[in-house]
This record gives sequence, structure tokens and C-alpha cells, in this order.
Amino acid sequence: MKRRKMMLAIVALLPMMPLLAGCWSQREIDDLSLVAGIALDKAHETKVEKALTKNGAARKKEDLISITYQIFTSSSGGGQGKGGGGSSEQKRYENFTETGDLLLESTREISLRTERPIFAQHFKTLVIGDELLRTTPIRSFMDLMYRESEFRPSALVFVARGLARETFELKGAKEIPAFRILKMVDNQYKSTRILPPVSLAKLLTLLQSKSSFLLQAIVKGGGEIKFAGAGVVHGQSGKLVGFLDEDELGSITLITGNVRGGVVKFADEETGQKNLYEILSYKSDIVPRVEGDNLSFEVRIESRGRLSESWVMNEKSFDDRFLKRQGQYAGKQLERNIRQTLEKIQKKYKADVIGFSKELRIHEPKTWDKVKSQWDQKFSQAEVRIHAKTIVTEYGASGSKVIEHRNPSGP
Repeated sequence: MKRRKMMLAIVALLPMMPLLAGCWSQREIDDLSLVAGIALDKAHETKVEKALTKNGAARKKEDLISITYQIFTSSSGGGQGKGGGGSSEQKRYENFTETGDLLLESTREISLRTERPIFAQHFKTLVIGDELLRTTPIRSFMDLMYRESEFRPSALVFVARGLARETFELKGAKEIPAFRILKMVDNQYKSTRILPPVSLAKLLTLLQSKSSFLLQAIVKGGGEIKFAGAGVVHGQSGKLVGFLDEDELGSITLITGNVRGGVVKFADEETGQKNLYEILSYKSDIVPRVEGDNLSFEVRIESRGRLSESWVMNEKSFDDRFLKRQGQYAGKQLERNIRQTLEKIQKKYKADVIGFSKELRIHEPKTWDKVKSQWDQKFSQAEVRIHAKTIVTEYGASGSKVIEHRNPSGP
């Protein structure tokens, strides 16, 4: 009887065995081309593509867009890497570019050039070339990224000043460029010139709302890459309309309050010598004002920081009057920087990349309902007043004081 019950139990458990076998659909990592980053450019065939086409590897296509996959390679000297030297000189990545009219088709085409299928579930970085983004709405070529579950919504998005695929080539062999870009974002606490990261998921929200936004810009030179300002993407067209330089991007982050650290460079107005104010804490508020048909905004800024560097040599560095004067100069320079940047985004680009519309919608919903259909035009005409308050709390390693300065109101 016991034997019969045991047999029945075994038979009952047999159908459950496949569920206990782990990932039945798993694929070995060594059998995959693991993607670290993706670069998108307006159609520019590589030398390899041209050579393959010349020798008969042709297909029916219209050259509209180039996609580059940056793929991990073996660090042990085998696999897809080039050269026959020691593993210390072998690159840890290889780039594959395919040009065509549809991204998915081009991705499948790469499988004809490598023994391992593309696997993008772990990719971290997406870089878009400026020429592609100027001529093609971002919604068009980003469609695949949101339809395919293989692409990670947490991957970060950037714009290149030039060809995006060139940012995936670095001097040396030890570092993977897609990961270098990702790590550079972590330096945001050191500089106002680094934007809060824009992920694929966040980008989708911006596209759905048709809001204008900024993408961190990357430039390539001398075998190195650098964050260099930001690209301005217009909400209505979905295209790149221009760039902000590094200083202008710094001003934008000061308005939005997305500041984890940074500096303000200014000159002592009496001597002309250069000084540096380092931001230790920071907050800002955007307040909309509606008077009849007139719309304006006030930007209120308060910063606490230290005088980190001063080239003024003829005065005592710890003198209260000296520190107060430097606080005044730093605050005035901060206001000038912000006004110059506002002039550019309001008059030249007519793109609210800061979030004035959000504050208007929250604080003045009735007014927002009236102007939202023509917001770009309204934003370009709105007066923005800047009020900055700078407080010097530190001036060196040997002590601290509080020297406060509130700049006069108004532009």
C-alpha cells in the first residue's frame, strides 16, 4: 500500500519537473553579443559597409539611418577582438555599424557579420548624432526602443556634437566608452554643467507631453570624450534646434534648482582679478505672476558657499568687507549668466526647457488653460525677473563666517 502511494506521488510530481529546472529559455552569455551602448546617426556608411557592398553584400534599402552597437569582447585575447598581441593591448569592445531604413532590419543584418546574436537587455547608453536629431523627429526613430522589450527603459540618452558612433571610440584599450559616458554622469555633484540623467523611460514621458527638453551633449576630440553643454529638443517638432554651451547649461541648472554642486567664476570689480565661488547648498523657486493679459515670472535663488579661490592679493582674505564684496560680485555674475541664457532660449530657440509651464499649470491653472496651445510664443514674450541671494559661509580651512548679500530686485 505504501509502495503504491509513493508511486502515485511520483507520477503526480512528474508534470511539475519542467517548472523546477530553472530558466528553460536561458542562453549562455558566451554565445551572445552583449551590447554596452547604441549610437544612432543619419545615414553614414562605414568603410567596412562600403567594402562589403562593393563585393556583393547588397540588399534593397534606402539609406536613412545608421545604428552602431558597442559589444563586449573577450579580455583574454580570444573572440572578436583584433590584433594578435597580448591581452593587455586588446580592446574590450568592438563596434558594429549597419546602415539602412529600419533599425530592426539593420540589427538583424548585423547577425550576418558576427557569430553571436545581438543581446541588448544590458545596454546602458544611447547616443544620438546631432545631424539625425536636427532632420528627423525623435519620435520616429525611437519607436523601436519602446516596442521591443529587449531594450532597457533605464538606459540613459545623450546627443553627440557630430557623429554619435565616434563617441564610442577612445584611446587605450582598458575602458568601454559606453560605460565611461555612464560614469561621467555621477560627477553631477561636482558641476552644474552636468544634467540630471534622462532615461528612455523619462524620455517617453517628455515625448508624450510634447514638452521641450535638454539632452546632455557629448563631444569627441583627440581620442577623448567630454560633456559639452546640452542639446535643445523642441517639444512640438521633436527635433534638435540648437545647443547650449557649458556655461549656459550651468545657468539652466541654477534656475531649475537641480544643483548638487558647482562653481561660479567672477571678477573682482575693483581689481579685475579672478575669483571662484563654490556652491555648497542651493535652492531656487519659480513664481508665476499674472496681471490681466500680462504674464511674468520671478526666479528666486539662494545659495550658500565658500570663496574657494581668489587672485586678489592686496587685501586680507578673511576681512569681512572683502568677503561681503566678493559675495556681491558672485551674485551679480550669477544673475548676468542666467539672463543671457534666458535670452537665448526665449528669443532664439523659443523652447521652455526649464519648466516654467509646469509652475504656471500648478499655480495658475486657469491661465495655463488659456495659453497652453500657444505656449512657445507666450514663453518667448514673458518677462523673467531674477533675484539672487548669495551667502559666504566658508573662506578656507581655518574658519568660517556668515557674510550675506542680497542683490537688488529686478533685472
